[in-house]
Amino acid sequence: MRKHVVLAAFLAAIAAPAVAQEKGTIELGAFVKYTRYDKSFGTSNKRENSYGGGGRLGYFLSSKWALELDGSVNATDVVEFFDGYASTALVYAPFHLRLNFNQKLGSGSPFTWILGAGPAYNRYGKRVVTEPGFRPPGAGSDFGVGVLTGVRAMLTNWLAFRLDGTLDYIPSPNNGSDEVVAQGIQAASAPSSNTNLGVQAGLSLMLGMCNKSGDGTTITPTTATVVTGGTVNFSATATNCGKPDDVVYTVSGPGSVSPTGVYTAAGAGTATVTACGRKNKLCSIATVNVTPPAPPRDTLPTPGARTLVRCELNPATSSPRIDQPVSYTVTLFYSDGSTGTLPNAVIVAPGGTVSGNSVSWSTPGMKNVTVSCGTGAGGAGITGSATADVQRFTIVIRDSVFFMVDSTRIYRTDDQSQLNEVAKVLIANPDVRLVIDGHTDSDHTVKYNENLGMRRAVSMKAYLGARGVPVDRMTIVLRTFGECAPIATNATAEGRQLNRRAELREFGNETPGPGNAVCAESARKPIP
Repeated sequence: MRKHVVLAAFLAAIAAPAVAQEKGTIELGAFVKYTRYDKSFGTSNKRENSYGGGGRLGYFLSSKWALELDGSVNATDVVEFFDGYASTALVYAPFHLRLNFNQKLGSGSPFTWILGAGPAYNRYGKRVVTEPGFRPPGAGSDFGVGVLTGVRAMLTNWLAFRLDGTLDYIPSPNNGSDEVVAQGIQAASAPSSNTNLGVQAGLSLMLGMCNKSGDGTTITPTTATVVTGGTVNFSATATNCGKPDDVVYTVSGPGSVSPTGVYTAAGAGTATVTACGRKNKLCSIATVNVTPPAPPRDTLPTPGARTLVRCELNPATSSPRIDQPVSYTVTLFYSDGSTGTLPNAVIVAPGGTVSGNSVSWSTPGMKNVTVSCGTGAGGAGITGSATADVQRFTIVIRDSVFFMVDSTRIYRTDDQSQLNEVAKVLIANPDVRLVIDGHTDSDHTVKYNENLGMRRAVSMKAYLGARGVPVDRMTIVLRTFGECAPIATNATAEGRQLNRRAELREFGNETPGPGNAVCAESARKPIP
């Protein structure tokens, strides 16, 4: 027993909190077992003959409940129990079916407390047969109830250490049955029940464990302003166990939100839109400021009886994708409380493309939009303004998370999850125009690296196509720069690792030029 305690303490010391069991997790393990038999079993060499071994198979019905089957074999000697036998070499083989309750011992802890109970079946048999056809006394079976309590310590995300205590209560034991008693026993009376205590320790493979280290939920945008009756489109992503999770939207405050994240304002005030992962239960929030609508105009004022006070561009804020047009309306506010619109507004958007009341941008970033609405009192010019935060895809995949040396395989789960999320957006928006650039370090020749860079770009396109993206109908430009556009020195392993990469980004109406992977073998300078 002392050896077992030392081993348990050592394994517990190196346990690391990494994962959690979920529905469908399978536990497959083996253990050594020490049994303290009921006093009705007079065992010889008790210390040596109380040891055995066995295995277990468990299936998690949920994160806390598991159904477990285990069995073990203990070989011992029963002393002076049967008439004419000084010692009977007995094999004790108990089997248990338990429903186990699993409770984590603290948030992020590697330890789980286990409590279980269920029916038990025990089989007894001789280890040595001295005469052909002879059935020794004591052979047979009985039934009982087994209880278990113990601790599981996760050593890695797939290996655990188990230390359990067991109790088996047998109301009608085999060594008290009429068949055994009829063979003759030396005991004063046959036992009416048996209670066996045990300690078992071993290792388990935890198949299908959940790695929650990267779980989370994000929502975009995090703030927005809209007039009553207006809408805001929110997008959110969630990850559970390293895999995409469904997102559930809710709202508090004025308005409603659809299952796809479209918020509709119903009254002035502040609303909070919440996006939560359906499985990971992690949430992210966004705040919406809802402004009241303009007051109604009951009568048309006579010409010259009013002056322009201010004007507004709506929407005041937006988050379009690159080259996605934003349609603006211009509302005029007059001194008499009346309002109007400016249908032929002259909208100014530096760096953008203006078409009537719509503006689009070919470059990402925060953009300013202004409109001249006319003159107010005293001839002062009245202008309105708005901002647009233009978004575009831009992903850089490097060696440590994507490409190994001379490789084009996308192999890490995190990278696959990132590209899977991009694939969902591209399927919904096949009009997005992409450029994929492949890069290498300076190992091999310039010509070889030119080809390797292109293969890496092709690999990323093929991965997106395999996820349902209509890559053959989209505008996707593939380029290779080989080793000719490094972002770090090739003199160190760390620098070469950064240079082995693939870059994906969305581009606007200006088609990117061709790649250039031809550089001098001796110079190997970055392309300007």
